[in-house]
Amino acid sequence: MDQVLSGEVPLRYAVEGDPAAPGEAPPVLLLHGYGSNHELNWLRTGWPAALEGRALIAPDLRGHGGSGKPGDDGAYTPERIAGDMVRLLDALGADRVDAVGYSMGARNAWELALRHPGRVRRLVLAGFGPRDPFAGADLHALDRDSSPFGRMHRVAGTVPGNDLDALAACARGQASRPFTPEPAPGVPMLFAAGERDAVAADAEELAASCGAEVVRVPGRDHANAVSARALKEAVRGFLAVEAPAGGPR
Repeated sequence: MDQVLSGEVPLRYAVEGDPAAPGEAPPVLLLHGYGSNHELNWLRTGWPAALEGRALIAPDLRGHGGSGKPGDDGAYTPERIAGDMVRLLDALGADRVDAVGYSMGARNAWELALRHPGRVRRLVLAGFGPRDPFAGADLHALDRDSSPFGRMHRVAGTVPGNDLDALAACARGQASRPFTPEPAPGVPMLFAAGERDAVAADAEELAASCGAEVVRVPGRDHANAVSARALKEAVRGFLAVEAPAGGPR
């Protein structure tokens, strides 16, 4: 059942299991992509079954789904979204998580691990690479922008509950902090994407700079890799790996 964390920007989220329960494996934090929400990105694509046995935390990021939708671009910077996640984890009593992000969710999962490495045990960056997703887009005229991102933005506006003005502010806020490949110290990473995913076209180069592995899903692109069994199996296997004795778990 969905719940809402109150605050300046309320956050809708779903929880399965007890995130605060002691155990070897921490809960899994699932961060969805731009224009989506936790239900579309994770629940309808079968991730709870794929991660059976793990507690799950799946929020709607600010500006999306049932969460608050500020109108200010500055409300959507990666550090603000990372702050939301810390606030949510604190409220749920979850000291550490395994973070799994897709597309924009991966960008913000990276930020969470970079700013708060003690809160993230392992990190999965799916549908993500070093390319600028906003390249060629007029972020102040997305209602008529003809770039790939502009077209995706308008499609996102058809998702129930979405607000195009809030999504445009989100895009500008994210773009105001260009991604730089500074990995979080001590946080193992896995990159995963469809083999036809243009957004993650250079994921191998980024992964190599971080000493991380890349899993490619045959025949899948950015829109449909998230539902692939092969992607879920790769993520489940990566999250199940134990850290070496004395290392971070």
